[in-house]
Amino acid sequence: MTDSTWWQLLLALGYGVLGSVIPIVNAEAFIVASVATAMINPVVVGLLLGLGHGIGKMALFQTVRQGRRRLFRKRPPKESSPTEQGIWRARWDRVVGWSIRLVEHPRWGPVGFFLSGLISLPPNYLTTIIAATTRINFALFSVFLTAGFISRYVLIALAAAGVVDRIL
Repeated sequence: MTDSTWWQLLLALGYGVLGSVIPIVNAEAFIVASVATAMINPVVVGLLLGLGHGIGKMALFQTVRQGRRRLFRKRPPKESSPTEQGIWRARWDRVVGWSIRLVEHPRWGPVGFFLSGLISLPPNYLTTIIAATTRINFALFSVFLTAGFISRYVLIALAAAGVVDRIL
């Protein structure tokens, strides 16, 4: 590999990390540009973007988890009775409780992480923030979410390469 190839690989990885933290940075646009220039193999581009996206979400996960521990450590417990809550607050609490149980489920949690990475359902930011506030294992979250991202971007890169090959 040449020196320029290493820079392109690092750029793909860094672009994936940046795209996971700043949602405006679009990894699909990077895939199309890299496939159109034919400088990097489409599978390698998808793999590195997915890995970078996973690394960024891991950093966001740890930031939320550590920030949550620091923010809520000194506050005394708030005493409120359930009768003070309105009906919409009670409904919202049920939805949040259901989502936390789903994320912490030993079978459905990893499936949800993988689907979040693969098709963004549920949305990645929401999944990352909810998972960070639960007792979910960091390694389990990281592996399944990153596998979903890698699968997604490799499939997009292969599809883009096929489209470019047909046009040219």
